[in-house]
This record gives sequence, C-alpha cells and structure tokens, in this order.
Amino acid sequence: MKSNRKRPALDAAVRSMFLASGLLDPVRLSIWDREGLTVTQLRLLVFLSEEGGLSNAELADRLLVTRPSVSALLERLERGGFIRREVALHDRRGIRIWLEERGRQAVETSLAEAGEFGRELLGELSDPDLEELTATLTRFVERGRARRAAILNGAPAVRS
Repeated sequence: MKSNRKRPALDAAVRSMFLASGLLDPVRLSIWDREGLTVTQLRLLVFLSEEGGLSNAELADRLLVTRPSVSALLERLERGGFIRREVALHDRRGIRIWLEERGRQAVETSLAEAGEFGRELLGELSDPDLEELTATLTRFVERGRARRAAILNGAPAVRS
C-alpha cells in the first residue's frame, strides 16, 4: 500500500474536510435542540422516509453499524414516537420498521433546514465548481462507505 506520509495536498484536503464538516454544526445543533435527534438517528429516519418497512438488519447495513447499535437506536426512536415496529406479514418472526408522523415531520423539517443552509453556503459557486465538488464528494462518500463496511467485516480500523 502506498504511504500517505508527506503529501501536503492530502493533509490540506483532510484539514479542509474537517473545517467543512464543522460548518454543519449549527444545523446539527438545531435538529438536536428541536427534536432531540442525533445525526445517526436522523439518518435512520431518512432511510425509512425513502423506503419504509425496513428490517433491523437492512438499517444496520445502510447505516454501517452493528445490529445491536440499530436496536438501541430503534428503541429510543420508538419511545419518542418517531417510528413503529410491526411484525412482517410474510414472516411472522421478522419485524419491519415504519415512520410515524412525528418521524416524517422531523425528516421533512431537517432536510429543508439543511438544504437551505447548504444552498446558502454553496450558492456563490459556479456550476462547474459545484459539479466538480459533487463528483469529488460522491467519490469520498463511496470510499468512506466501502471502508466502513470493511471495518464492520473485520478489517483493521487503521491501516499501518
């Protein structure tokens, strides 16, 4: 594996990534203050808004976390009235998770708020810059998801 040492461009990109992620803190805090939702809980709700009736295992795969972690998230979200669990019709042993109205409203409000904030931050960039940023971030997210999945499957968290 190629060493990442002494790569100023890589160091600058990592620094910029962390600075950029910090710009989203006001949105995260607003969601936390309003709904009491963590970023991971909100991501789970977004997945359910896109496709309801997912199982615990399907949510764990999408969130790239363990099944016990999803179970704990679901417990809190159910107590808060954001989701409901139902026995699967085709498999009485399976449980499917659905959004409740409170969860649907939380997703809609949060995505609208995040979208408005993002458009404000990115609105002055040119279309070519936005296209390049989108392509780069898409590759970054895909790489991050693949790496996270590998870690969940037993790969070391930090490569030497």
